[in-house]
Amino acid sequence: MRRALTLACLLLCVPNAASADAVSLERLDAVHEACETARDRRHARLYVIEVDPGWELGRHRAERLHVSTRRNLPALDGRVSLLIGGLEPVGFEADEETASALREAARAGARLRLGFFLGFDDPGRQPCLVRGAHGVTIVRADLAFAELLTSREERLARSETDRLRAWLDDREALAVPGEGPRGAIGEARFENGASAPESWQRALSAARPAIGRCHAEGVARGAAPEGQVVVRLNIEARSGEVRRADVALSSLGDAPEAECIARALGSGVTLGAGPGGWQAQYVDLAVPVRLVAD
Repeated sequence: MRRALTLACLLLCVPNAASADAVSLERLDAVHEACETARDRRHARLYVIEVDPGWELGRHRAERLHVSTRRNLPALDGRVSLLIGGLEPVGFEADEETASALREAARAGARLRLGFFLGFDDPGRQPCLVRGAHGVTIVRADLAFAELLTSREERLARSETDRLRAWLDDREALAVPGEGPRGAIGEARFENGASAPESWQRALSAARPAIGRCHAEGVARGAAPEGQVVVRLNIEARSGEVRRADVALSSLGDAPEAECIARALGSGVTLGAGPGGWQAQYVDLAVPVRLVAD
């Protein structure tokens, strides 16, 4: 058993970049306070909650081991019901051997902890259905990360979403130079978490003026003055040609603005040739953008 746990940790453990900045929800009144705070929709806060015992690991498919979410995940002795926004799957990268080790750990009492935001994807939608002390409060969680832990706080597995990466980049660039509606481009990353080449990052920064115009038009329509957008670029690896630009996430509440930003990054920049030695013909790059309007 100990060997299986060690194997899982060696294969899957990664640095926890955000735990120190997360708000831990350990009481029902703290959950209700978080739901109330989310109503101002000005600042995204990262929350952490532990799922009640009884959760299950589902199928292992395409190198991912998923947590069963056929029903909402209960927390705080069933007083909170976690509804994962957009029915997004909760899972971990794992080969067959690691999946077997994690299943064994789950049977031995491993704990499931979730990090999430409230109102990140759709700031115009009510993130919680708050009920009285004797009712079940439903929380619509925009997933940031999921992790499995032993009883001794040893992390066995962790997965992160683009929301968390956008939030971390947002915090690193809180001061966006300039005045009025404008945007800052965070650190672009590949699907495996690796950073984009510096030449590509510099090329992406050329889209800032166009992004500022997109945001000015969005704010005029009633878009949130502050928010985040993540654009996913599909790129021809050798030439650096952007083949497609799609909106992966947006907290602006204005689809035309998010699409405008995607176009600015997709057709408004020239990345140039990528590093040599890549085996893949095409690569996906997640580009986080922070928008402000002060």
